[in-house]
Amino acid sequence: MKTKLKLYIYNDFCCDCTPGLAFAIASNETEARKMIDEKRGGPGLVWDWGHLEVRRIDHRVARCVSGGG
Repeated sequence: MKTKLKLYIYNDFCCDCTPGLAFAIASNETEARKMIDEKRGGPGLVWDWGHLEVRRIDHRVARCVSGGG
């Protein structure tokens, strides 16, 4: 059976002066976090995952985050 993929969105990711955003399309949250860790440069570099939002990817969705500074 084929595993369904989902979109994992981390709002307020590694928030410092402004909130960050990270996302991954993965089969579960553990895989999503591992993929983001690797993209960031390796495990241990993420100090705050923020708020998780999980979306099915068989429906349309839009999301935007304005930059600050």
